[in-house]
Amino acid sequence: MECHRRYSAGIAAILLMLAGMSPAIHATEGGGGLYLLGSQSLDAGLTPAPGWYVTLVMLHYAGDAGGASLGGVKLMSLNKRTDSAGINLLYAPRQRVLGGQLAVSITAPYAHLKLSGEISAPRGVISRSVSGSGSADTAMSARLGWAVGPSFTHAVAITVWAPTGTYNKGFTPSLGHNRWAGDALWAFTYAPFGHHTEFSAAIGYGVNAPNDVTHYRSGNEAHLELAIGQHLSPHWEVGLAGYAYRQVSGDNGPGALLGTLKGRVYGAGPAVNYGTRLGTHVVAFTARYYREFGAEHHFEGDLVLASATIRF
Repeated sequence: MECHRRYSAGIAAILLMLAGMSPAIHATEGGGGLYLLGSQSLDAGLTPAPGWYVTLVMLHYAGDAGGASLGGVKLMSLNKRTDSAGINLLYAPRQRVLGGQLAVSITAPYAHLKLSGEISAPRGVISRSVSGSGSADTAMSARLGWAVGPSFTHAVAITVWAPTGTYNKGFTPSLGHNRWAGDALWAFTYAPFGHHTEFSAAIGYGVNAPNDVTHYRSGNEAHLELAIGQHLSPHWEVGLAGYAYRQVSGDNGPGALLGTLKGRVYGAGPAVNYGTRLGTHVVAFTARYYREFGAEHHFEGDLVLASATIRF
């Protein structure tokens, strides 16, 4: 059990980093939010043990939206493919805060984005495709977690996205959103039955500042993530994970060309965690695949995540 807890510290660092990732542009403006749905799955209620962590995350997303407003342009349909990599630096101090373990992190993603869409124009519908690479928005996160006995752990987290990513008005492959955003989250992990089976969940609420270039104010968002996992050994855990997303307030502002839309989407798929040691360092790996369904005013597609963390 102690061996599993050491490796889970790296998994927890990955989860905190993943929450700050975004598959470039995603109703909210562009058809989705900055919070990465599915970032909280197995071991969602854990918090990293004291130390420094470096995480690399690779992300692939491909999906379609029936219509969206992007960069001040009204689109009848939109397809996107995103391939991104993010580097995260996380620090968990030894000093306790309110009786819990604190962890703070910063994430800097870089991505390649390809968009294809049908633009609504005065002379009719125009089909266009664009692609490009660049930096995405920077995420800053803080997490505070507690262990309540041997079977239950939980944590609260706050993530803020700064509009540091590349952004241009119009139908362009912008990796940034040109708006500040924040998300508050509570997560837990319950591991009964000799700690071999675990149930995890996370519920969060996100708010968006306006895009001052397009004058688009995206609505607020709620998301729920669930997972069930089985520890096959101190190193391996496999399971199933899923999420539900709902926009709880409509978009507004002069740039909301499609009106006060409210988006929704669901996703589900397999999840795997692996932890080991390289010399004196704990190393953790995760892999996720989500197939989305039931989308409305939001992208629907396939999301693949792979990540690696080393603790110093």
